[in-house]
Amino acid sequence: MADSHAHALLRFKLALTEEQPTIKPYDEAATVGLADSMTGDVEDALLMLEAIHRRWVVLLRGMQATDFARNYIHPEHGQTFTLDQVLADYPWHARHHAGQIIWLREHHGWS
Repeated sequence: MADSHAHALLRFKLALTEEQPTIKPYDEAATVGLADSMTGDVEDALLMLEAIHRRWVVLLRGMQATDFARNYIHPEHGQTFTLDQVLADYPWHARHHAGQIIWLREHHGWS
């Protein structure tokens, strides 16, 4: 989730500083398989996520109402997304992943 939110923050910055940029998609499954994700220690990921969210909040609070209509093109979806649309998806995204974590903990007996 930290990597995903890092990409989202950078995509926001691209949309705010360029005219309708085309973002670069990334392979989430391959990213999760990299060494930094496989340590088993989630503390660094949680710290990273917290820092990303702090920066994102500062960015969001500094935006004007018209900034939320800025957009980017997602080539995998063949679609243009406004920052308002993207922002609306992230609370769901966080709850979705939290639900996956809770399910895994319950079904594997992890504490």
